[in-house]
Amino acid sequence: MPEPDNYPQRRYRMVYAAGGCHVVADEPELLLDLLIDGYLKVPGELRQLARVGHAGQIRARLQQRVLAAYGPSGLAPDDERAFLDEPEPTQAPSSWSVDVPLILVDAHFADRPRPDRAAGQTVWLETGDEDGYLRSLATAGEILLMIRQDATDFADAARPAAEA
Repeated sequence: MPEPDNYPQRRYRMVYAAGGCHVVADEPELLLDLLIDGYLKVPGELRQLARVGHAGQIRARLQQRVLAAYGPSGLAPDDERAFLDEPEPTQAPSSWSVDVPLILVDAHFADRPRPDRAAGQTVWLETGDEDGYLRSLATAGEILLMIRQDATDFADAARPAAEA
């Protein structure tokens, strides 16, 4: 189905704020600027730190949502400590075999082993690059993200690069 004339073709489409906001853009950093206040003003070499800080906040909020949805049943005391550690899990087990999803930030495990992904339900917020971070936020359920795979010639010069 063709899109209406007033709906521009862009590489990314993102729905966020509990479905209250919908935006299209050609570049992932434009979307992240909406999620991370002032992201575009952050120097390039510090943007990963901005993503890591944001991911820590998102992780804490998502873990609370997961706990509300699943309840604490099935969590041993050590598991519950790992589950609720904020902003970064200091007690994360080497393997997560509980059916309750555990949300972790990749940068928090830069100098230590990651819990085994194969066991249980572990969702990683990947902060290494902008596109990967957006994709991991979508996997975690924080945003809805659609990416046009056929978009090679993104936008014509007459339209702005991001439109809400």
